[in-house]
Amino acid sequence: MAAPSSHPEKESAVSDEQSRPQGAARSGADGTAGRGTARRRWLKPVGIVLAVLGVLVVVPGLFAIQPSVIGSRAGLRVQHDTWLASKHGDVPCQGCHAAPTLLAQAGYDAKMLSELYLSVVPSHSATEAFARPTNAACAECHKDLITTSPSGDLIIPHRAHTDVLNIECVTCHAYLVHEESPEGKHTPPMSVCLKCHDGKQAKNACVTCHTSKAAPDTHKAADWLVVHPVASKTTDCAKCHGWVKNWCADCHERRPPSHTADWRTKHAAAVAVAKPRDCETCHTSAFCSNCHGVVPARNYDPSVTLVK
Repeated sequence: MAAPSSHPEKESAVSDEQSRPQGAARSGADGTAGRGTARRRWLKPVGIVLAVLGVLVVVPGLFAIQPSVIGSRAGLRVQHDTWLASKHGDVPCQGCHAAPTLLAQAGYDAKMLSELYLSVVPSHSATEAFARPTNAACAECHKDLITTSPSGDLIIPHRAHTDVLNIECVTCHAYLVHEESPEGKHTPPMSVCLKCHDGKQAKNACVTCHTSKAAPDTHKAADWLVVHPVASKTTDCAKCHGWVKNWCADCHERRPPSHTADWRTKHAAAVAVAKPRDCETCHTSAFCSNCHGVVPARNYDPSVTLVK
């Protein structure tokens, strides 16, 4: 008769192990291996997708936003070279042509990537890809807006224009980077200022903007319109008026207020009281003789000559 075992728990465990199916003994290890295999199974296509994105999107995207690459495209060489030579030559294209928000910058990058692929199409124009610079983009660098020009000769209340009147910076600074003004500068020409400073929308007096310019005393004389042709021969008119070509035509191409529809019948009376008459300021002697046969002598002043 066998003696009873002193370790009944161990015998029970051994018996259970022996009675368990052979495959079940390795179920824990097999489950872990199965999960690992499944993980590797989906990691592979994800890795392929990421690699494709890197090859087709990320690397070309970083390449597409480089100014040198943009400038190499048809029609953009001049814009690139003028940008590089300007004071903004250290500012990347998206610094001006995209708003300073994450969404706008991402949109710019996506647009440049598409432009890179579209550049293989001969008829495609890349110049249409660049948006008009916004005030927010300018403000990223130009935080302290000046109120006078660096030389101190101009009053420039920038915030009154941008913050109060909501005028876009590029409305005035159209010639800032990629082209020069008709005067060969990158600063706003006076003709741009006068589009608003016309005496109606905004003041047009010289002292409104210029710190050292005002109408000379000679211009305030009652007979200035009569004598200015003579004065122009010894005065440098271009010092003030040279901002526009043929500035004399601004006045001389307009009929005087007195020259109404019935001026032909009224002009004799006007000439009679004029001291002297100033017809010759605009009209040659032949203009009078066409009707009168001779140049009328009434109130004639030979010093008054035609402004040419």
